[in-house]
Amino acid sequence: MNEIKLLILDDDQKVIGSFESAIKRINRDKEKDFGYKVHTANTLDEAKDIIKYKKLDTAIIDLNLNNGNQTAPDNSEGNQAIKELMQNFRMPIFVVSGEPEKLEPTLRDNNLIKLYPRDQFNNGFENIIPPLFFSKSIHYFAKDGFLEQKINKFYWEHLSQTIKSWESVEGEYPGEIEKILSRHTLSCLNEELYVNGNVGSFDKYHPGEMYIIPPIKQHCHTGDIVEKENELFIILNPACDIVNSGNLDYFILVKVVEFDSLKILIEKINPQADPAVSFYDRLNQGGKSRYDDCKANKKDRFHYLPKFDIFDDKLIDFQQVSTKEKEEINHDDVKASISSPFLKDIIARFSAYYARQGQPNFL
Repeated sequence: MNEIKLLILDDDQKVIGSFESAIKRINRDKEKDFGYKVHTANTLDEAKDIIKYKKLDTAIIDLNLNNGNQTAPDNSEGNQAIKELMQNFRMPIFVVSGEPEKLEPTLRDNNLIKLYPRDQFNNGFENIIPPLFFSKSIHYFAKDGFLEQKINKFYWEHLSQTIKSWESVEGEYPGEIEKILSRHTLSCLNEELYVNGNVGSFDKYHPGEMYIIPPIKQHCHTGDIVEKENELFIILNPACDIVNSGNLDYFILVKVVEFDSLKILIEKINPQADPAVSFYDRLNQGGKSRYDDCKANKKDRFHYLPKFDIFDDKLIDFQQVSTKEKEEINHDDVKASISSPFLKDIIARFSAYYARQGQPNFL
């Protein structure tokens, strides 16, 4: 049976008792494939001790911990407990409060911090927590999840072989060693995942791997998708010009367009197609994806951007190039960044498109 390790932080013992009674009933249910191990706390200090010494999978947090004591009328202790959990664990957190407006704005905007009115959560928590606990996407980042297992394997099987050399690097570059090792670790993990089973066949990538949403860099950079006047563009300046800002006066912007906004593309998909058949159906005839269709038709002018999260399927149109002074583009305009493996391909195709020489026709 899977055991969900749960922290309940509430200054009202009756509320904690109600949760404990419901959990005892759940644990007795032999048809369920999970149960709970519960840790309870009435104060922030008690919660800190549990956070420090216990392994947790999730938590139920009450914002108002002053129990009538007006020394903390702003519910700062509940917010602080959430921050303590965020510093020590990677897990979903459930905030249950009669004053949901007291949750700090920076915490309210986090999709892994779930805010519920007390009545709604108390009456349905047994159906709310398990789906997130069993989510592979969330558990991937947990302390016993896939990522930690891969890092542990890398540490013992690879880094251990070269640790003396890395200690020498640390002596030369003490202020940079963490960044250097981080890049090296990511490169090694990517090396393992790049080839499927190390038998020479490449894995297929999911569209979500193409984007970094929201962007991580704190400044505009090559591969950023920016929005200006309700239109999307991708920055394709050479990265060295952006890093050496003295060389940069203008951003090179290449337009990102919708599929059905380009008549030339519609015609090239299937010139003989029945006009009654929709454009999207033509793109997907024969089970082909939009990417496969564009690739098969060698449309060097376009580069496919797949649908994921905030983006529908789109195309980079290498013929629609413009510039804007660097002061006209700021970080708030950036909606996403293209991740490195995919950005290299876009830059190569952009360069190749304008480097074509062709061949004249002969008499």
